[in-house]
Amino acid sequence: MHHNKQSVVFHFDHTGHSRTNAKLVRIQLTSEFTKVDFGYNARDLYIKGGWIRMAPDTFIEIVETGQRYPLQLADNIPIAPVQHYFESQKDWRYYSLFFPPIPQQDCSINIIEVENGLFRDFNYYGVKLRMEEGMEILE
Repeated sequence: MHHNKQSVVFHFDHTGHSRTNAKLVRIQLTSEFTKVDFGYNARDLYIKGGWIRMAPDTFIEIVETGQRYPLQLADNIPIAPVQHYFESQKDWRYYSLFFPPIPQQDCSINIIEVENGLFRDFNYYGVKLRMEEGMEILE
């Protein structure tokens, strides 16, 4: 009999569809939420490192089913139109996005900030979640 684990964590070092995207660091699946953690380094493309923000319509999509889970909460990153401006090219920021719980089963997900977005939008395609590769967290 298969049962859901209380919390499963997956570790990544995955960049989105552009070198200017944040690094996908970790995904945590629980029965209450899905948490996606990112790390972002300010870029040398901009004098003071530029800015970041998250689009309010960001979502996770299960590739196999097309089911979408909308962004519920953003921690340590503002929601557009508000932006966080960096002070230098050496600044960095970790941030987390919270979504409704997705099923704790093998799947691939897309994390989409802007559908059919530009290079600067934080989109991640085909992120594989394999339950045997996750780490169960006992709380």
